Amino acid sequence: RLAQRHLDDGTVDINNLLDESVAELGTAVAELRQLAHGIRPSSLDDGLPAAVARLVRGAPVMVDLDVDSDELPDDIATTAYFVISESVANAVKHADASRISLRVHRRDGQVLVRVSDDGRGGAVLRSESGLADRVAALGGHVDVVSPAGQGTVVEAVMPCVS
Repeated sequence: RLAQRHLDDGTVDINNLLDESVAELGTAVAELRQLAHGIRPSSLDDGLPAAVARLVRGAPVMVDLDVDSDELPDDIATTAYFVISESVANAVKHADASRISLRVHRRDGQVLVRVSDDGRGGAVLRSESGLADRVAALGGHVDVVSPAGQGTVVEAVMPCVS
């Protein structure tokens, strides 16, 4: 607002003011992302299978669900939910997919989350991905396989011994 009020009178260094504003906005966005990163969706109160079913209920593409009913520790369930949410959103928004397959299985002390689509492929997991950071914080890893024209597979593996 300060820049708007003084745009024409020359009493304020507008370029410097805009640079400062952009820096402050960047900091605010980073803080909001960090805050949102820790928020657990209330839909998980009924367990991961129910939360995932609710998440994909209104999807504009066919979604095949195969989610183990085993109860997972809260941090694993929350992370799995975010992997699924982001992967499904990307498939719907960017991949032009007509079908999504979603699997969550627990075996050999690990939880495997696999989301695949039949879309256009070409997806890349960015090095600064919050999703990869979230999974890595639990000792897991995320892989994305997405050859052009052949769909995308997002796979997250997290240790889960309890």
